Amino acid sequence: MAKEKINTEDQKKVRGFVQRIIGKLIFKWNHHTTMDLFCTAELAELCMRARELIWSEPICLKLEGPICVMGDLHGQFDDLLGMLDLNGWPLTESEMIWFEEKTLKIKRSGRNEQKSSAQPESTPIKTPKGSGEVKSEMEELGYKRYLFLGDYVDRGLFSMEVVILLISLKLAYPNRVYMLRGNHESRSVNCHYGFYREVTRRLIKFRYDPSLYECFQNLFNVFPFCAVIENSIICMHGGISEHLTNFSQFTAFKRPLEVPDVGVLADLTWADPDPTVKTYKASTRGASYVFGSQALRAFLKKLNLQMVIRAHQVVEDGYEFFDGRRLVTIFSAPNYCGQNDNTAAILCIDKKLKISIVGYRPAQRDKKFEKEKRSKVPPKPC
Repeated sequence: MAKEKINTEDQKKVRGFVQRIIGKLIFKWNHHTTMDLFCTAELAELCMRARELIWSEPICLKLEGPICVMGDLHGQFDDLLGMLDLNGWPLTESEMIWFEEKTLKIKRSGRNEQKSSAQPESTPIKTPKGSGEVKSEMEELGYKRYLFLGDYVDRGLFSMEVVILLISLKLAYPNRVYMLRGNHESRSVNCHYGFYREVTRRLIKFRYDPSLYECFQNLFNVFPFCAVIENSIICMHGGISEHLTNFSQFTAFKRPLEVPDVGVLADLTWADPDPTVKTYKASTRGASYVFGSQALRAFLKKLNLQMVIRAHQVVEDGYEFFDGRRLVTIFSAPNYCGQNDNTAAILCIDKKLKISIVGYRPAQRDKKFEKEKRSKVPPKPC
């Protein structure tokens, strides 16, 4: 009995610890406070606990609808907040009110007072107009479920915040948030494209421990590589692999592991579609392949699937179909690198596999809430 009580108290402490991090990032974070909201020990513990949870999941996730899918984020934390504001958070309305009250030490009056006193399982939330049946089905849940396709870090200025918010939400609500691995969740890539510089810069400014960068790498090394929704749609960061012939092959991969240079996992994180190619051809990226329509159709038929959803490439409208809508690319970092005028997109899938796509431009966050605009810090050139 004593042991059960201790475990329960420990669980309460961990839950409170994670909730405080979520509340700070949603309601207290800005460009000036950045990471002075947290200390090294908190972030190291968060990475460790998220690692244990994510490692317990299979390397190829089996998911159900309804669910929303988001592509590359690349450290654009402002835009992540904006997209969740627009499309809906993996939180109910009453949970969001609770986080606001606990974080800002305020008490709402009136009709929401009773709701905010606790964290109920679900409360209906409002969604953007014109979203169709997909959004109506998700509205019934009271919150949105998300699958993120990787590339949380590099390029943008706030990669740490992106990862910290998502893994905190994952810890608090493990069945509402799922995270796949992108090619930038690899030491060999993110040590060159911004994440290492971001962490070390903050080591100096906020006196973080140098081992914090290793904590993030250890976390990334257990991320899943793909997900299958309703046994029909496969999702990954990069693309298909001619070497993947059966899902049972994933049992051969033992995590933790780095993204390999060749093979199935390399293809899932690096491959791209190419309309000028029929089957497979070496990629100019120097890793994996590009693939054409014939290769895609053979892959889907072999695994008895209907569609591929992937990220990994900037597309002007935030989404782009390939080969008669057998594949769609989703990109969720608007105005990428400050050099592109691209829209971001969120793809929403219902239980019947009906799809809707929500577009996002950064100005929508300010217009929707009529708040003072967050001061924008231009990203460094790629």
